[in-house]
Amino acid sequence: MVKRTILDLFAKSPFGSIQMHMKKVIECAQQLGPLFESVFTEDGDKTQQVTNLINLLEHEADQIKNDIRNRMPKSVLLSVDRRDLLDLVHVQDNIADSVQETAGLLTLKKLSFPQELQSDAVDLINEVLITCDLAATISNEMDELTESTFRGPEAEKVLVMIDQLDDVETKSDVIGVSLARKIFAMEDQMTPVDTMLWYQIFYTVGQVANNAERMGNRLRLLIAQV
Repeated sequence: MVKRTILDLFAKSPFGSIQMHMKKVIECAQQLGPLFESVFTEDGDKTQQVTNLINLLEHEADQIKNDIRNRMPKSVLLSVDRRDLLDLVHVQDNIADSVQETAGLLTLKKLSFPQELQSDAVDLINEVLITCDLAATISNEMDELTESTFRGPEAEKVLVMIDQLDDVETKSDVIGVSLARKIFAMEDQMTPVDTMLWYQIFYTVGQVANNAERMGNRLRLLIAQV
């Protein structure tokens, strides 16, 4: 069913498939909330269930990505370079990859996160998801950008949104650094392995937002090159 939909979209334009890929990537990112909720409540069965869903969504995103790579004709006439579009898809895919990596780290061993830091962690996750949502909104403008050949008022509108995306991602970076400091400040209450593992987990969560920002900046380059 996915492949049939992609074929229909490519009959018109590759941009529809790129948007489809982004939607699947964001669907994967949205599982971060349920994932950490299950970890904080130490519900191992739920954690595994959400991890399985993340793996499935990441795999579906990979299928769309591979179809885009395989089916985008080298001779297609576009207002932007084919290689740049493939780079955009690659950056989008990194969002889902970082979510999957986070889930994998959380299932390496049984973990317990300090209760007093959980609200800070939730703040980080929420800010990361805001970043992803804004990146998805920018992706939704792809149709209009295509119609305007990546120029004019529509391009200016998207550039403003990309600037907003940069600002939101910076906020997630600030929250992430603050959380990392608090984790290391409580290292006497955790094993050294758990301390470093939690640091790596939240660093990887931050990479979800970083990759969402990179998606916006990749689109900025496309606009600049036209």
